[in-house]
Amino acid sequence: MQPERELTISSALKQVLVPLALCLIFDLGAGIFLGISFEKLLTTYPEILIVIPGLMGLRGNVFGSLGSRISTSLYLGSSDPTIKDEYVSKNVFFSIWAATIPALILFLIAALKFFGKEGLTTSFQVILDSSVVISAILAVMTALIVIGSFRRGLDPDNIMGPAVTTFADLVSIPSIVLFIFLFERYTGAWISTVACVIALAMSVYLSIRGGYDGKAYKETLLIVSLLALIQSITGNVLQEFSEVIHRALFLSFAYPAVIGSIGNYGSIMVARTSTKLHLGELSVGKLSDAPYVFLTSVVIAPTIYVLASLFASTFTGAPFPEAKDFLYFMIVYLALAAFVLLFSTTLSIWLHRVGVDPDNGGIPLTTTLTDIVGTTAVVILAYLIA
Repeated sequence: MQPERELTISSALKQVLVPLALCLIFDLGAGIFLGISFEKLLTTYPEILIVIPGLMGLRGNVFGSLGSRISTSLYLGSSDPTIKDEYVSKNVFFSIWAATIPALILFLIAALKFFGKEGLTTSFQVILDSSVVISAILAVMTALIVIGSFRRGLDPDNIMGPAVTTFADLVSIPSIVLFIFLFERYTGAWISTVACVIALAMSVYLSIRGGYDGKAYKETLLIVSLLALIQSITGNVLQEFSEVIHRALFLSFAYPAVIGSIGNYGSIMVARTSTKLHLGELSVGKLSDAPYVFLTSVVIAPTIYVLASLFASTFTGAPFPEAKDFLYFMIVYLALAAFVLLFSTTLSIWLHRVGVDPDNGGIPLTTTLTDIVGTTAVVILAYLIA
């Protein structure tokens, strides 16, 4: 029996708020790593600071699209709910190298900005190695989440997007910090780069052996490569205004949670709308799910504010923000959530009408644009608060 598709207030709180809240914990965990390592990245590895937002966002994009494709194929009955299914396994291998290409594009842009700076080779190895390792983990995890939730009668579209994008946010910063530590401390760490290059080549071979979904591969690669260029704007905004954000200290801890949760809302709406379009359920109502999903943001926003402030105080001794700062934060966050829900639904419908599968383009476009808007909003908040 397939999972129930339609949302109500009760099902939104159970199927949307619960995974969002769990994901929020991991996003705030990423915020702790960012807040603690922010100064080192700012002073020693500014080129990596430019790459970080894109790594977080584009990994979520690639694997959100992977999950959405698998979910749609399961509902259509064209794939079996097992990771051994040929369509599923090939998409897993494809996503590993598809997620690495935009990471390298982002690094190239950052390297051009800091051309001639000492340590660029180390930064390249850090970005390449962390991208390949984390992509392999995320690819398998995404497939297992979609398959597992489908088998248990839960709608993968409500769970997969937040879970994957949040885990991508959580592991991106710690993995970068880990590889920085390895390359600073061990001269033989170059072996990991060789191993990652071999693994990358194997993933390309296994994803195209015996035929592949050319349309999906082409659309995904084109979109994430173009979005890598757009994500460089987000990275440059973060790097250029990092000192201002750092002065409003709790925002350094809140940043991954804000960007991650807003992106999760977009992922949910794109995945739900795409599945409805493929199943011919659009008559149910184009924006019928948005109000129910929006209700969860009323809980998520104050949770981010309180916990980020608490973590900033605990780890740095910073004082709690003032009451007016809470008002600023709530207004900006709720406006962002409403915008993303409406935009992602409308974008999915438009992509479908022009012949682009929303499973391949909707999530990357939505989360990339919301990263830019969200980062800009955080900078504005930092000026208001600082």
